[in-house]
Amino acid sequence: MEIHAFTWSLIFFGITACLGLYMLSRFFQGLKRQNAVMILHGMGAAVGIAILFYYSAAELNSEVPYPSIFFFILAVFGGLFMAFWDKIAKRKMPKYFPLIHAGAAVAGFVTLAYYVFTH
Repeated sequence: MEIHAFTWSLIFFGITACLGLYMLSRFFQGLKRQNAVMILHGMGAAVGIAILFYYSAAELNSEVPYPSIFFFILAVFGGLFMAFWDKIAKRKMPKYFPLIHAGAAVAGFVTLAYYVFTH
């Protein structure tokens, strides 16, 4: 059985989501963010979105999961903004920043899962 590229993207985003949940739990416990986990989270998301972009461009039919791409792009910018805010500007992050980032990522994951399981 061959796994479609969008399914691989979904797998990478699922692993990335687990790392994100771990970081979110540490954030709300008031613990320090771990750089290695942040990097793995970002790299996993980058691989997932790269697969999604590549195969969306290579897809011959018009069935491209545009809503999930939109939400993942929002999540990417939110994640980059949080990394800048936390690590470069060294400012205390408001509690709603990670929730907005996670909300965009969950919306992207759900719309991609819907696309994968209906096509």
